Amino acid sequence: MSEEVKKEVQSKMEIYDTFDDLVTAPTGAVIIYKMMYVDTHGREKDVYIAVFDDGDYTMPWGVGVDMVDALQAANREFAYWYSSSPEKKRNPFAEILKSLKCTH
Repeated sequence: MSEEVKKEVQSKMEIYDTFDDLVTAPTGAVIIYKMMYVDTHGREKDVYIAVFDDGDYTMPWGVGVDMVDALQAANREFAYWYSSSPEKKRNPFAEILKSLKCTH
């Protein structure tokens, strides 16, 4: 990518929503970031990133075209990551999707 093209790409990231009240883990919050950017053709685009913050470490778990898509991707990734682990953890993303009544 040329330097001219790199200069044309603009982005902005902000917190879209937080779900610290819906997570039953002892500590932690799910945070949804919305990243807005302008691609090289001048089109505005959004991408959503679902992260879990336990107070010590923030980990991105899912990316999607909207908040629910990012939560669903994070749910799948979290479930996969801990499916074979002897350490059983509650899936905060599944809890939020259930609270939001998103069954897909």
